[in-house]
Amino acid sequence: MPWSMPSWSDATRLLLAATALLAAGCGDSTSSTPAPVEVVWTVDTASRFEPCGCTAGMMGGLIRRAAQAPPAGHPTTLSLEGGGWSAGSEDHHRLRTAAYLAALPGAGVQAVGLGAREVALGAEVLSPLIAASPVPIVNANLRSAAGGPLGRPLVRLTVGGTAYAITGVVAGGLTGPGGLRSEDPGEAVAALAADAGAASLVVIADLDEAGLTALARRVPTIAIIVGGAVAAPTGQPLVVGRTRIVAQANHGKALGRWTVGSDTCQFTLLVDTLPKDPTQEANAAALQALLARTPLAVDRPVPVPAGHATSTGPAACATCHPAAALVHGKSGHAKALAVLTAKGMDMDPDCLRCHVTGLGQPGGWVRRQGPTALGSVSCESCHGPGSAHVASAGREPLLPVTPATCVGCHDA
Repeated sequence: MPWSMPSWSDATRLLLAATALLAAGCGDSTSSTPAPVEVVWTVDTASRFEPCGCTAGMMGGLIRRAAQAPPAGHPTTLSLEGGGWSAGSEDHHRLRTAAYLAALPGAGVQAVGLGAREVALGAEVLSPLIAASPVPIVNANLRSAAGGPLGRPLVRLTVGGTAYAITGVVAGGLTGPGGLRSEDPGEAVAALAADAGAASLVVIADLDEAGLTALARRVPTIAIIVGGAVAAPTGQPLVVGRTRIVAQANHGKALGRWTVGSDTCQFTLLVDTLPKDPTQEANAAALQALLARTPLAVDRPVPVPAGHATSTGPAACATCHPAAALVHGKSGHAKALAVLTAKGMDMDPDCLRCHVTGLGQPGGWVRRQGPTALGSVSCESCHGPGSAHVASAGREPLLPVTPATCVGCHDA
């Protein structure tokens, strides 16, 4: 029997029947069109819960990112964390990084990539962080000294009805302590591309612009590449064959968003006027409490080598520089430690570095030692230890102060 267009009355009956099925919840969900999926991501965060706030307009941090991103478990969001998430290799950095990774599920993050900063940590520091992370850390081309992988080669997720297979890469030729080495990223992804099957292959790539493009050309079955170590964000996804590349860097100061298939990317600058996520605020407070009760390497006083100048404190400077001392005494620098204390962050070495004089340096400030003349950003924070200058009545020069001096603690 040949097919013919149904009459208007037949079409009406068909429409009413379909409507009734939908209203009754009897539709076949397996045949529905997948919902639009939004990729959200940050990179290069250095485990920041929030910037220190020493200057107005500082940006970034998990506390504000979590308030801006879709909530955990959002059915049509693919939330990723690019490389550069580690804080460093010192003991307090490890505590911060572990706390940051533990907090990522609360921000909805589903997979984490590795970057050059993580490779530089070495196997001894990196391996326990990967093992303890509640969010899978993915990588295809980083190998230990024994040849084993660092991170999971492939993680599968279903978002908005679409199956995704997610992996990650770092630049080739990197090495790190403990025998870490990275292989060619294109070869590594090509070797596991078949394992993705029918799923859309997504690569979290810590690569520059040329590396991102080369990866797409080397493995044309990649659906999405999320980067990376780039100079500027992608206002539009870069198109290489069937692959779409979206990328940003900028020290974790923005949340990237891209609806799969759309022609534009959006980037939300995480400025300090945005709302904060209460759960992440609590996580940040718990980290501060942990840092306060944990003995750290920075707690050990550093002896002053023979013949080296020591810090004298601002009172000695005021003897010859009363006008400058008056200005300093009224400045925020003189109250820098008090500001941290009011925030409950006065035992955080990453904050103390810029809020006291000489933390971790010979004769400098030491945690838990109580109030001293070095418990502020004193003259010697910028000019260097002044004992030789004082003893010589000013003939022994101090360190010159340049813009680079300020950038050590203040945003450029």
